[in-house]
Amino acid sequence: MNRRIGRTFAIALAFLVVLSASSAVAAPEAAPGDRGSRGAALAKRGLSLRDGTSLTDLEPVTLERAPIGAGSSGTKNPGIAILMSVVLPGWGELYTGHTARAKGFMAAEAAIWLGYAGFTIQGNLREDDYKEYARVFADVGADGPGGYWDDVSDYMRSEGTASFNESIRREARSLFPDDLDAQEEYFLENGYFGSESWEWESDERFREFRRLKHNSSVSFRSAFFMTGLAVFNRAVSAIDSAWMVRRHNRGVAGEPTAGLSFAPEMSDGELGGRVALEITF
Repeated sequence: MNRRIGRTFAIALAFLVVLSASSAVAAPEAAPGDRGSRGAALAKRGLSLRDGTSLTDLEPVTLERAPIGAGSSGTKNPGIAILMSVVLPGWGELYTGHTARAKGFMAAEAAIWLGYAGFTIQGNLREDDYKEYARVFADVGADGPGGYWDDVSDYMRSEGTASFNESIRREARSLFPDDLDAQEEYFLENGYFGSESWEWESDERFREFRRLKHNSSVSFRSAFFMTGLAVFNRAVSAIDSAWMVRRHNRGVAGEPTAGLSFAPEMSDGELGGRVALEITF
């Protein structure tokens, strides 16, 4: 470090010491017992004093030595960090003292679940739209069993030419070619009748219904995709927090570390000093 800067730093430090312990520095003829109090006052400020009172006798004292990259003292448990990140991404990073990284993962998690909520609400609203559209333009009376709305979007009508029920009759004949009773039973169990029946007013209405239903499906798929992102965010946060624990623990063990020391000097009646930064890897 530049000698002039070091001298300026040393002068400022010596001035603070002299200001706090003026009686010890300004009275060189004080009783020997007073030297202990002067030494104690100086020691509190990172300086040690020998038997004399001259500043030239001050010894270099290390002011600070701390692990590099360690967010807080003590080793960390990687298992705990991983578990915390699985519960809430970013929590494991907070555990290791990396606040900025934690904020990033937590912000991503919040955005993911806001997206999930938004897509789910959108999907439900679109579902209500296509069902209401079918009631108005296809005379659908009520919701049918599972797969009902898929069938409504695949067939123009439930009964008649090119209808859903006609396809069920063909299936019944294929499954039970020699058993009419079994065919009829299969048809009654799987066909749509009464309030579950439908017939679209036109091909245009039918295509519009399919578009509305597709849009609802896209919204629900997007919501499901957000849950996948939530899992991915947890996996990345768990790996990252485990890595941060490894770095933290290596720093606590002394690999690497940094130390700062100050050595005051007196030369030709001028007070100065040396500041040294020591890094070990």
